[in-house]
Amino acid sequence: MKTLGIYQKSPDTAELVAEIPDEAVVNDILEPVANIQRFQILRSLTTGTRTFSDISHLTGLKGGNLLFHIRKLTESGMILQRHERGDYIITDKGYKTVAAIGELHRSLSI
Repeated sequence: MKTLGIYQKSPDTAELVAEIPDEAVVNDILEPVANIQRFQILRSLTTGTRTFSDISHLTGLKGGNLLFHIRKLTESGMILQRHERGDYIITDKGYKTVAAIGELHRSLSI
């Protein structure tokens, strides 16, 4: 079974999965990072702060399009802006999300 990649559930895991709050997880974690530009923004902030211009150059997005994605990450609590016109920084939630995604990717890679 293991060599075929078939999952064998355990009682502990089944209980843990059953307790996942669907809507909250999708709205607060999955949806904000389920976009290549938002994931690029989040990942880039793990190494330091970035200006709006830095993020624009990184993603290729400009103006309102970039602001839309930044707002999604800000509203989810994954990033924040230091001052009204200041740099963007990653929050603890954002960092833990990127780290968990990295670990998940490594564990699923063959």
